[in-house]
Amino acid sequence: MTAIFLCRIEQLSDPGTWNVVLGQGEDELDIVIVQTSGARHAYVNCCPHQFIPLETFPNHFLTEDGKYLLCSGHGARFELATGACYSGPCLGQGLDRLVIEERDGAIYLAEPLAPAEIARSKRAARRW
Repeated sequence: MTAIFLCRIEQLSDPGTWNVVLGQGEDELDIVIVQTSGARHAYVNCCPHQFIPLETFPNHFLTEDGKYLLCSGHGARFELATGACYSGPCLGQGLDRLVIEERDGAIYLAEPLAPAEIARSKRAARRW
């Protein structure tokens, strides 16, 4: 699959986040890109606790101190660099990491599956 443009690196603060939604309906893949300590990571924007987006307001993912991603639904906190749940109702779980690549000052989704396929497989894996 061809890499899909997500954002320019310069759009990210450190620490900082950027939200990108690819597709729509059942094919929608909601992505949060995170920059921390000069490194970038991407996760599916879906809390493993109840499968809701992390943010209530657009692109408001970080705790007030900027140390964690925060699920505004139930207060789960996730490590920026790993997506692992640090505290909250999904302790021991984590966000689904996505493969990205960086080139020419930009970040691209570099998953072998199309975004719609990723979205459908994540929905199929839910057990409620």
